[in-house]
Amino acid sequence: MAAPNSFGLHRSRLTAALVSAIAFSVAGAAGAQEAAAAQGAAASPTDIDAVTVTGSRIKRIGFVTPSPVVGISNEEIRATGAVTIADLMTTLPQLSATYTLGNSTRSIGTAGLGLLDLRGMGTTRTLVLVNGRRHVGGLSGSTAVDINTIPVELIERVEVITGGASAVYGADAVAGVVNFIMKKKFDGYELRAQTGDASEGDFSRSFFSFTGGNEFAGGRGSVVYSAEYSKQDNIGRADRKIGRENLVSMPNPNYNPALPPSQQNPQRVFMGPGGNSSISYGGTFNAGGKRYLFNDDGTFRPVRYDGPRDGANTCVNCDFVDLNGVADLQPGFDRYSANALVNFDISENHKFFFEGKYTKTESEFRAQPAYDQPFRIRRDNAYLSPQLAALMDANGLSSLTDRAQMLQVSRFNVDAGRRGENVERTTQRYVAGLEGYLTENWTYEVSANYGQTEIDRLNLNNRINDRWQAGMDVVRDGSGNPVCRVTLDPNAINPNTGVRYLDLSRQGCVPFSVFGNGAVNPQAAAWFNYDAVNRTKLTQKVFSASVANSSLFELPAGGVGFAGGVEWRKETSQEITDPLAAQGLTFLNAIPSRKGEYSVKEIFAEATIPLLADLPGVQRLSMDLAGRYSDYSTVGETKTWNIGLDWAVNDSFRVRASLAQAVRAPNIGELFNPQTQNFAPMNDPCDTRPGRTNSVNTAADPALRARNCAALGLPANYQDTYGGTRPGVSGGNPDLDVEEARSFSYGFVWQPEFIEGFGLSVDYWRVNLKDAIGAVTAEQLATRCVDSPGGVGNEFCAAIKRAPAGGYVDSQGRTFPAGAIYNWTALNENLARSRRAGVDIEADYRFEMAGGQASLRFVGTRLISSREWAFQAFPNEYREYLNYVSDPRWRASLTANYKLGNWRASWDMRYIHTNLRVEPWSYQSNPGQVNPIRNGSYTYHNLQVGYKVPNTGLDLYVGADNVFDKDPPLNYFGELAANSNYETIGRYVYAGASYKF
Repeated sequence: MAAPNSFGLHRSRLTAALVSAIAFSVAGAAGAQEAAAAQGAAASPTDIDAVTVTGSRIKRIGFVTPSPVVGISNEEIRATGAVTIADLMTTLPQLSATYTLGNSTRSIGTAGLGLLDLRGMGTTRTLVLVNGRRHVGGLSGSTAVDINTIPVELIERVEVITGGASAVYGADAVAGVVNFIMKKKFDGYELRAQTGDASEGDFSRSFFSFTGGNEFAGGRGSVVYSAEYSKQDNIGRADRKIGRENLVSMPNPNYNPALPPSQQNPQRVFMGPGGNSSISYGGTFNAGGKRYLFNDDGTFRPVRYDGPRDGANTCVNCDFVDLNGVADLQPGFDRYSANALVNFDISENHKFFFEGKYTKTESEFRAQPAYDQPFRIRRDNAYLSPQLAALMDANGLSSLTDRAQMLQVSRFNVDAGRRGENVERTTQRYVAGLEGYLTENWTYEVSANYGQTEIDRLNLNNRINDRWQAGMDVVRDGSGNPVCRVTLDPNAINPNTGVRYLDLSRQGCVPFSVFGNGAVNPQAAAWFNYDAVNRTKLTQKVFSASVANSSLFELPAGGVGFAGGVEWRKETSQEITDPLAAQGLTFLNAIPSRKGEYSVKEIFAEATIPLLADLPGVQRLSMDLAGRYSDYSTVGETKTWNIGLDWAVNDSFRVRASLAQAVRAPNIGELFNPQTQNFAPMNDPCDTRPGRTNSVNTAADPALRARNCAALGLPANYQDTYGGTRPGVSGGNPDLDVEEARSFSYGFVWQPEFIEGFGLSVDYWRVNLKDAIGAVTAEQLATRCVDSPGGVGNEFCAAIKRAPAGGYVDSQGRTFPAGAIYNWTALNENLARSRRAGVDIEADYRFEMAGGQASLRFVGTRLISSREWAFQAFPNEYREYLNYVSDPRWRASLTANYKLGNWRASWDMRYIHTNLRVEPWSYQSNPGQVNPIRNGSYTYHNLQVGYKVPNTGLDLYVGADNVFDKDPPLNYFGELAANSNYETIGRYVYAGASYKF
């Protein structure tokens, strides 16, 4: 005898309404119910009458979990024209645009990644699931999922839940869960194609997909399969007008020091065209107190300064270089995806399921070339012109032994080849399992999950430094021909490092000139450039078994629901780096090979308990309880829990609340990465110039900072003139412990009967994270060093090294002026704390208009607090990022849809509130340091219009993103996490068609 609610039954209209509500938004449940009721028999069947909502394993009928869930349906995804899902997801107010195609190239090995960052708490703290199960990671040493591997067409809906999910799903759900729910059934076949172009540059995107599905074995089985291909071109900063403006922050010539700094009397303003004059494509050098520039033909002249200057390096209306002018805004990106989902009814009560995927992505981007500030040229160099030789002689630059007395040239080596990455990622994932009924009321699920990601990365034109230096150290042989010095003298000393040239530079050395843009010949570039190979493999194995009962036993208010189970998971990561790069012989960071693994055994349970029902003011009151015990091979035992309340006051009004404790165990990279060389930008906290970020004047106690800077031996008027990133040491720490987070939310859902089709939800949420894993930045170390009341004899100062009097030259030939920070050490530790709080608002209104069906949907987040403690040991020392560009007070979207017959249209407006261009504490100390200091509010408009050709299965559509071609704020190019909320491509127009048969 078949159990009740067996797999063959159709869902009830109430459940159909609930599924629709989840698909569009939990807040808009009332409107979705009306829509489902209007469709009546058109509602498609499902296998189980009750449904499972993200945040719980218990199937429920007629209500949802106490935690708010935000959803996106397949229909909404199509209405955006998205060809990858990652960039679309980050437009949700709940998610930060931390890793998109527009900013994925800012770190080594991340080009083409799409990682989700819920509440801006970090990609490692957002758990990504597919059909409620884990997915293998996409980045070395991490479990963060590359959602560019998820097929667009197979998504049925996406559900996002904030906090309170670790007890149900396990670690990494500190900030919450994003669950991609895929289509389990599809009847027929569908082809879809789309292409589009940007209004500037040669940038286009294209997409093609094939989706099919059918039943087999007399209807007992069903299969859904799909294949997708998407492609986008790369686009460079110089391809856009905004990338060619060359605006730089300069001292305001009209600043009145007699008045306090303000936006009406700013200390600095943006001017242009301008940039960096200390370096050039052909090379610059100093001699006799003057700066000279090499022309393309190798001659030289004084650097032109026709406008104002800022310090030694920045100028306007001068000879300058835009260091980012040759960099890509977005990489080229190709994606190939094949997926299959199979369901087969073994019997009326038992079903077999299988999910399989294979995805390959290819990313390519070009960035800055290798650069030198400076390298050294001896007086006997064969390519020295008589004029240059005479200038060297006149200024005493002739010594062959004293490196300080040689010609020091700074050069942006575009003619030697731009650096970049080619990254190929292949992801496979296979899930197999059984689900069904053990008894009339008990359901079960057992599954095995295997995932694997392989990453092959080429670091293009990764210069072998010793070869570069040997090839430009040119003398003449006995016949007067230019040859490498090392060719004549195998024991020659490299003037840039002070040691003998390496063996790899002695064979086949190709001489070249560095005097003038284009001087480096292609043969030489082929000799000293190197495509460094890096290979990574991640694996994930998961075995899980669970049981559930929606009504374990009856209480006066209803049945008690229960779910529980066990899980075993193993994660591995191995990265094999190029041997030359690992030894630090190339321009790339010295990154040795790394590997690690861990396993975890877990037991979990949850229950939903009806407390009251059918009372005045209490239609239903229930409590959710969940707990999980975990035992890690690395950090040992952990416990998480969740408590939730759901109070249905009446048919129209529901109140919900949840309190949860979550943990995150350190990942493989955080534990086992070797401690290696890294580079960091830095604003020296001892710099005394006004209007600069993190200078002495911006300190909470300027006098204290000034005393400590003096104790370090710095002069009272110290200025940091080093212009590059600072080398240091970062890496893993096997002694890390778990992070702990406490999350809390409460709110209401209102579906008034007197406004048919309308639903509203408002929820307050807060996440507090302690023992956060991470490394403080080099700037934070330097700042804490000089802000310590006890003086400079502290651990922070010990991690920072400053150049002595006379300066410092490191092993790579980098020259640091006296007092400049030349090295730092920052390893992973459990020492930070974070706090995020805000209010989510969601409204959905569906109504008839002019003979058609219309809908409005608003989703917004009002951020209340975004605090970071670099050191939780100092609870009063935090930084509030609220209103900073990365954390605007409001982010929201309003979408309008209209359907009339075979026509449809959608208009989406995405809003970003006005925000600060400088960090809030810097603004508070000096609101006039620069103008503009704020970005105005932004609203982006996207539209799509579609038409279904009657009786053909053909659907045509056209659309446009950033309809009004709104440029990002001044000097924002979206490449940084802080400013990645803004569009950088400009207007983008596309057209597409689908054909179902």
